[in-house]
Amino acid sequence: MGLVSLIVPVYNSEAYLERCIEALLKQDYPEIEIILVDDGSADNSGDICDRYAKSLPDKIRVVHQKNSGASIARKNGINMAKGKYVMFADSDDFVSPHYVSTLYNALVECGTDISLCPMKRIGIGEKVDFDSPVPPSIMPQKELLRRFFKYEFWGYPGGCYKKDLFNNLTFPIETVNEDYFVKAQMFITENAVAYIDTPLYFYEQHPLSLSKQTLSLRALGEFDNASATWEYVCSNAKNYSYHALAIVSEVACKWLGALRKKPNEYIGYRNRILRFIKGNFCQIMVNPHFLWKLKIVMLKLLIK
Repeated sequence: MGLVSLIVPVYNSEAYLERCIEALLKQDYPEIEIILVDDGSADNSGDICDRYAKSLPDKIRVVHQKNSGASIARKNGINMAKGKYVMFADSDDFVSPHYVSTLYNALVECGTDISLCPMKRIGIGEKVDFDSPVPPSIMPQKELLRRFFKYEFWGYPGGCYKKDLFNNLTFPIETVNEDYFVKAQMFITENAVAYIDTPLYFYEQHPLSLSKQTLSLRALGEFDNASATWEYVCSNAKNYSYHALAIVSEVACKWLGALRKKPNEYIGYRNRILRFIKGNFCQIMVNPHFLWKLKIVMLKLLIK
């Protein structure tokens, strides 16, 4: 059995953190280490991390960093990891007892560097029955990228990865959907992944989660990540450039609409998005992956 490092970015999640850690400790795969990265929490999350690390020093390690965002927390956790394989969990989510064993065994059985499973979105406090995992299958790169550009597999959780894959990847600063850029870099280099079509990871979305934040410079970084991903795809996987262009166009359309009501406060971002749209207008309008309804919305925003 190979050692698997479970990396958990922690930020102000005292209400859910113990549930997350206990779920990881109940894994039926014995060779694990848990790395808790406290991202400058202002509540009792850091103390909870320290308590678990003190009581289980052979199983749990903790590091405290100044608030830098989940992306940097994950990167620091990867650098600390002793395992040949790494997996992830967010501190306000939880996993099946078979999370590690199923994804690790799938990766080994299929001879791939990555194994993936669906993440199931649940309501706050919703009870969950853990289904028995189905056998693994091979997902070729063509199917992986097709689904990836349809908004699947963006998050780090719900997967087991050979640690070496993260060497030389670019990690953006914390924004909305920073995972998208990193996963694009990774998936474009993989011929195939192992896939388990059973939800093993449970994502409980809370009102204050980053993906629900309103207009801010951090949230606007979503456009930067989508734009950087499109440029990367154009250089490294040109067949999927229109898929990536559709995503950055959707993001541009969304934020241009939000910025229309606040033109002075975020004038630099507004102009950056306008330059992108005008510079790629013809490609955007003929893109078959960009919905025609959104094309109409974009045209109306440009006129206004």
